Amino acid sequence: MIDGAVIPRLASDVGEALARTRFESLAPDDRKQLAIATSTQIAKNYQLSMMSSSGTLLTDDEMAELTSALCDTVLGTAQLGPLLRQGHRYSDFHINGAANVFAKERLTGRTVALDPIVGGEDELIDLVKKLIRAYAPGEPRFDAGSPAVDIQLPDGERVHAMRNVVDPPVVLAIRIPDFSLETIGDLVDNNTIDEDMARFLLAAVAARMNIIVAGGTGSGKTTLLRVLLNEVDPMERIVTIEDLRELHLAKYPKRTPNVWSAEAVKPNVDGQGEVTVKYLLRESLRQDPDRIVVGEVRGPEALEMFKAMSTGNEGSMCSIHARSASNIVSRLIQCIPDRNPNQVCIEIANSVDLFVHLTRSPDGPRITSILEVDDHLPEVDGVVHTTKIWQGDGVAHPRLVGRPSGVRLARLNENGWPS
Repeated sequence: MIDGAVIPRLASDVGEALARTRFESLAPDDRKQLAIATSTQIAKNYQLSMMSSSGTLLTDDEMAELTSALCDTVLGTAQLGPLLRQGHRYSDFHINGAANVFAKERLTGRTVALDPIVGGEDELIDLVKKLIRAYAPGEPRFDAGSPAVDIQLPDGERVHAMRNVVDPPVVLAIRIPDFSLETIGDLVDNNTIDEDMARFLLAAVAARMNIIVAGGTGSGKTTLLRVLLNEVDPMERIVTIEDLRELHLAKYPKRTPNVWSAEAVKPNVDGQGEVTVKYLLRESLRQDPDRIVVGEVRGPEALEMFKAMSTGNEGSMCSIHARSASNIVSRLIQCIPDRNPNQVCIEIANSVDLFVHLTRSPDGPRITSILEVDDHLPEVDGVVHTTKIWQGDGVAHPRLVGRPSGVRLARLNENGWPS
């Protein structure tokens, strides 16, 4: 068992060692690697001093625990560290004040209670402020006048914190991405899809079909987008645009080496400096993209997305929140309230090839349906004609119930589906 008083003292040594480097000016990933290397060395030095003075040694588990604790301290994640290291098991953590911590199991979606990570509300606020200083550009405020903040950690974890306007006084929601699912084959292995649907999706990506992925919160939309993009020809130039960065294609440099990723910027306290997804989408067209991806469509950027899909950037993708496949069109219409619904439907018909809808079952994410978007123009406001290709109940794998139209079927045939 490690003496609790040792960690602050050794963390101070790590901090002093890092202060002699360019630590503060490094990118978050580089900071993390340097912190790990420095913490490991300090822990080894401590091990040698213990052996010299008392002849005792830390076990391998104790050395790992000490190194992790030092890294957590110097990186600002502090008390969050033990939670984050369980990200393989949990997809989300909910910290409702100092006393209540819950986690959502990655595979089942079941929520379980965990032990508290802090001793009081002040300590929780201090933790959030440490995260802001370490990882939030511009050091946004976290006070009564600005009660919410979004923070992204080096490994892609997203922290959303609120205070003053909530009960209990401070709450945190932490989303842990799953980067272990890299390819469509991985989705087959974890039983998200079957092999025939895998072949269909591979063919759809290779045939450069424009795809909208839809589903509820935590249904696996971002994971599916990431997996589909990892199947793109590595030499294609992909532009990703997100409100908060979640796709992280840079983590797969061999699969997606030619990626340009952009993230929206919120206005500062004076209302200046905002950079919207819509603006980034428009500017991205000057970056000579082969495919454009909007991580999540929420507003008027949907119209720019349709324009990109229909004017040369085939094979583009985006996601949207929708509780069912039949709800996708109405959600897209809501994103562009200043346009006549029929005009929005015409844009959808002219630009989108496939709707893919996911849900979360007791056994994990499931694709419930894949619809082909018919390209003949709608006759009624708010109606886009679709054809069901796959249909399921969200529990068992969906069944093939239809065939795409002639031109799209030919493109799929050229790329290996049906086999």
